[in-house]
Amino acid sequence: MSVSVLSPARSLVPKKILFPLLLVPMFLGGVDSTLFNSIAYDLPVLTDSWRLWFIDGYTIALASSVVLGSRLGARWGPGVTLATGLFVFALAGAAPALLDSPATWTATRFVQGFGYALIVSSVASVIGGLPNTTERTLGYSLWITTYSIGAGTGPLIGRAFVDMGAYTLLFWLPAAVAVVCGVLATLLLRGIDLGQAVSQKIDVASSALAFLGFGLFVAGLQSHGEALGRMLATVAGCGILAVFCMRQLRSRDPLIDVRMLPFSRLGACSLSLVVGSACYTGSVFLFGVQSDSLLSILPVSVLALWVSLGGFAFHKLQSRFSPVHMLQVSLAACALGLVVAAFVGLWPASFLIGLGVGVSMASGDAYLLGSVPPKDVARAAALQETSLAVGAALGVAGFGGIFAAIGSVAGTSVIAAVLVVTVVWALRFNRGVITA
Repeated sequence: MSVSVLSPARSLVPKKILFPLLLVPMFLGGVDSTLFNSIAYDLPVLTDSWRLWFIDGYTIALASSVVLGSRLGARWGPGVTLATGLFVFALAGAAPALLDSPATWTATRFVQGFGYALIVSSVASVIGGLPNTTERTLGYSLWITTYSIGAGTGPLIGRAFVDMGAYTLLFWLPAAVAVVCGVLATLLLRGIDLGQAVSQKIDVASSALAFLGFGLFVAGLQSHGEALGRMLATVAGCGILAVFCMRQLRSRDPLIDVRMLPFSRLGACSLSLVVGSACYTGSVFLFGVQSDSLLSILPVSVLALWVSLGGFAFHKLQSRFSPVHMLQVSLAACALGLVVAAFVGLWPASFLIGLGVGVSMASGDAYLLGSVPPKDVARAAALQETSLAVGAALGVAGFGGIFAAIGSVAGTSVIAAVLVVTVVWALRFNRGVITA
């Protein structure tokens, strides 16, 4: 995300129109975050690891281009960026309804992820640039609530349309809504002016390195292809990401400020965001595998409700625990929930996982943004958004890859729980000063 100092947004659009216009795309994003995770095995065109690639293509593109989207927004203006993102999201989202191969379906998901990156960055700019503190607070609260509602309804919508044999509508309907919002954004939001950003540099080369490196790294986690090829993809991805990091270290205006990532500084917070986000998307994918009706998908759907509850619980608990302990306990709850899913059932598991994910995300956000001086908040916010998107992709790839290898939901849950516990153990070595 660009380091920018923005003047208050100036728009004649009434808030009763502006907020719905910004929040409907957030609802679409929330639905998309769980919709295809939960029904990937019921889409007839997708086979083998293409299911994972179809989901992950979206999050890979989002993770590697959300910061680029903010730079484009600084140059084009948030209204134009939002409209462009909505049209790209709509066209790419509807394309699978007209295509019939897993490769082309997956390609459209990469494009759709880039469109959503433009949407997220522009919505954040408009809400963050509102002149009134109360309006900004309301905007952020509505954003989180709307996204959570969308995430909760995604599995229900997906299962309902799949059971009716009308899965193609899952591509057409969101696209139609996005087109309407894009037209309205074009007509109503062109006048929004956030002032001149300090930085409008568009580092396409760094964005390309991030996209290619992260994509290859995720490819190594997938079950598609021979083991040697996946290992080589992982090594190549790590090498390209290393080049990306070196480029950022040498840049005066980096896309992602990797100087913030030492474990004693913000690395622990960023790691918690990645793992919490991965537990969420991975759990939705894994539990959706064994769901074949609206009733069986309910525990997956209410997971988003428990995540919201976890965010509320953080604000009640943060004064009682140290930051590192808060991060550890929240991730430990995720691990316990995965074990409960393996040996007890999905209802109690969804509560534990959702609560743990909600607390870990809320605490990771608060500690990451609260541990930097005001001049570095924009860079920390870029790290935050990227961490969440990276976790979303790794969750599906990791959980899906393990499941494809062993064929057991219970076994996958236990292995994932062990990995999360390892992270919990590693957090105890953080010696930095973390504050909310």
